[in-house]
Amino acid sequence: MNIKIFWNSIDRLNFILIFILGLLGVLLSFTVNQNFLFINRHTVFFILGMLIILFLSQQNNKKIRRIALFGFISLIILLLSLYFFEYEVKGSKRWLRILSFSFQPSEVIKPFFIILTSWGISQSIKGKKYFLLVTFVSFLALILLVLLQPDLGMTILISSTFFCQLFIAGLPMMLVLYGLALILSLSVLSYFLLDHVQSRIDSFLGNADTYQIDLSLRAFKSGGIFGKGPGQGDLKEKIPDANTDFIFAVAGEELGLIFCLIILIIILSIVIKTLLKVLKVDNPYKIIAISGLICSFGLQSLINIFSALGMIPTKGMTLPFVSYGGSSMLASSILFGFLLSLTNINNEEE
Repeated sequence: MNIKIFWNSIDRLNFILIFILGLLGVLLSFTVNQNFLFINRHTVFFILGMLIILFLSQQNNKKIRRIALFGFISLIILLLSLYFFEYEVKGSKRWLRILSFSFQPSEVIKPFFIILTSWGISQSIKGKKYFLLVTFVSFLALILLVLLQPDLGMTILISSTFFCQLFIAGLPMMLVLYGLALILSLSVLSYFLLDHVQSRIDSFLGNADTYQIDLSLRAFKSGGIFGKGPGQGDLKEKIPDANTDFIFAVAGEELGLIFCLIILIIILSIVIKTLLKVLKVDNPYKIIAISGLICSFGLQSLINIFSALGMIPTKGMTLPFVSYGGSSMLASSILFGFLLSLTNINNEEE
């Protein structure tokens, strides 16, 4: 790959912001755990993620769609295979166990799904209505598989992103409202059918144990402006999976308010910069795809941060590029690889 061509063709500011966000995640991994294998894994995931971004950012639209189709079909098969294995974590079948690694197909499938639905919606705008039917069938099949795991948080994220795409595409408002009603209905139904959903909402409302949220808020308070110092926090020792779901609280306790604000500013800058970029695009497929990808990134980031701050019920969702996890890093890297490809000035293929 010609580095000069790469650098002159991509959205340089977004790439730099993504790179810095990933570096902050690597820095944070040094404060979370003193196990060097743990640290090395996160660093390796970050390096692999950057290579994925570099590769995908240089692909044209047709190749991106082919990669998305192959990835989507492969991950649907893996999602189906989850129900044939006994491996469970906290009552959910979300992960495939491969040697010492755990892989979460529903995390990685999001960017592939967004690209395919963008293509389907854009084709329906051109008069090929059967593309919209196929798109909706694919959507219903995916959220059914994810909801059965069960994973309500991921179901809401995928559904919200999909209906954001429909809204951007200018499809009838009633269709979007039906979608929102569907998400709301699923949420209410899940409260009565899924014990872990009920306990999280009850905890948020103060009707059950609020141990996790109390610890998270205490971590922010004790960290102050500059934090206790790397590795000096207590939260990661008391809350399971603090390095993923509550990584923002760990950052607040050990590195302080300023570090958290830097993360927030970078995330908001990426979202705003991308939305401004969309205003200059006139290709419907690209508009829908870029909007969907940045919507997924922004919503997931907000869900993780708001959960840590006790503003919404905990969802068990990672903070892109910052939380530890190979599946999360892979999904985020694919998402931004696609995003940088769609905004690449050399990618004019229809």
